[in-house]
Amino acid sequence: MRKLVLIMVCLSIALLLTGCWDYKEVDRLATVMAIGVDRVPGSEIILLTVQIASTQGNGSNKQTGGQRGDGGPAYTVMNSEGKSLSEAIRNLGAQSTRRILISHCKLIVIGEGLAKTGIGEIVDDLKRDRQFRRTDRILTTDKTAKEILEKDIALEQVPARGLDLIMQNFETAGPVLPVNCNDFFVRLNEDPHVSSTPFAQLQDIDKEVTRQLEKAVGRPLDSEGKPKTLTIAKTAIFKDQRMVGVLNEEDTRAHRWLMDSPKGSSITLTYTPKAQPNEEKGEIQLDIIDGKTTIMPQISENGITMNIDMRAKVSLHETGSADVNVRDAQKIEQIQQQAEEAMKRQLEHTIDTAQKELKSDYVGFSENLHNSFPVDWKQVKDQWDNIFPTVNYHVSCEVEILNTSIISNPTLRSEPEE
Repeated sequence: MRKLVLIMVCLSIALLLTGCWDYKEVDRLATVMAIGVDRVPGSEIILLTVQIASTQGNGSNKQTGGQRGDGGPAYTVMNSEGKSLSEAIRNLGAQSTRRILISHCKLIVIGEGLAKTGIGEIVDDLKRDRQFRRTDRILTTDKTAKEILEKDIALEQVPARGLDLIMQNFETAGPVLPVNCNDFFVRLNEDPHVSSTPFAQLQDIDKEVTRQLEKAVGRPLDSEGKPKTLTIAKTAIFKDQRMVGVLNEEDTRAHRWLMDSPKGSSITLTYTPKAQPNEEKGEIQLDIIDGKTTIMPQISENGITMNIDMRAKVSLHETGSADVNVRDAQKIEQIQQQAEEAMKRQLEHTIDTAQKELKSDYVGFSENLHNSFPVDWKQVKDQWDNIFPTVNYHVSCEVEILNTSIISNPTLRSEPEE
């Protein structure tokens, strides 16, 4: 027993003296929250931008953003270049006094120049480098990635966190389909090699709002111009590792309906009274609180047909200027029918854009054909680029209004609310 106790004491002392052999002080690490990758067209040089969360406020930095609670900068932006992404990351070490830590990266931004010329080399580096996680979110921009990562986001000290929170919100609600690296890589690798990412833009929203208000009041407004706002409301489409187009906001919403679920998005339509010409037209917005889209392929002598069925349960969000008595069951039925027609038109427009303009199957036809008819898919997959534009489709929509909120009459009416 004495020998055992002596051995245990010696081991305890040894552990206390040696400590953790590979630990690193937090203030000696540069934790990268987001990276941006750009390329000048015609050049093979990768331009890398990293956004680093600051732990101290007394360092010398190329650029710093919003302040922490102690008055120090909340983040730092650093830049480097290299012949590859991995080389550009290594070159950061030449200008940093701290060890660059990539494993906590949340977001990867692809600049327009790189997206249009091809991202194959970047995708290969991201797959091989163990510091990057497949759960990292990815987005594309019509600017440079550097501009996006140097842009402050309202209410957040670190812009990368703000972008990550926007993507998290899109998981449950919103028109844009969020994408992580794993989903993006899988779709690019599988036939027909088509994938998508959210699309970030810098818009002068304050200038547009000010212009509209000046028009309304008939005089210049005494207001101070604000910087551009970062918005994510569109979708970038990639085919064979190149960006081939960008979906507008309406097609982006329908793209999510087809690929994921309509739940969490909305429908806006112009209500047109039927058989009652005295009523006014007006914009109506419906919030989709639950829904499902099913795509069922059918193969016949006439070729391939996709039967698309979308069902949505909605809540009446607002009636705008429409003079609609929501207590009238006939009016509710008219709204439902017009909502179904509006959704059907939007889905058809999105599919037509995929078939005729971008000629890229980002609407999921190949995936559903593969799942339903795997043997037939093997026979046509090599020719899918030629077959996809000729695929017939039929869209049917069903909308059910579950509630109209507490207010039963439009606010514009003089009648009391019930």
